[in-house]
Amino acid sequence: MKAEKRSQAVDRRRAEHTVLVIGGSGGMTSRYRDVVEQHGLSMRHYENRLPPGARHSVGKIALIVIMVTMVSHALRDQMQRLGVEGAPVVYLRSASVSALRAALEQQVG
Repeated sequence: MKAEKRSQAVDRRRAEHTVLVIGGSGGMTSRYRDVVEQHGLSMRHYENRLPPGARHSVGKIALIVIMVTMVSHALRDQMQRLGVEGAPVVYLRSASVSALRAALEQQVG
């Protein structure tokens, strides 16, 4: 019983954490979200630009994934100006679901 409660507490804490996916394909957002949510995390996907106040709306950031082959320089620069400290940043050469899955498994288990 204690292990089950501990597992539920971990799941709740993880759900409070967000994975930022920067770049990639807007048509893949739901697939990216499915992969992230399988790890018990929430996701924000920014394909073109960061909306005003983005830093305040994302919550605690567990991981930042930048899909380098499908991200504009302007979006990359906006992301860097957010000043997110302590969150690991992963650069993916592919905007595929499998690349995102592998990054999540490596970073958050």
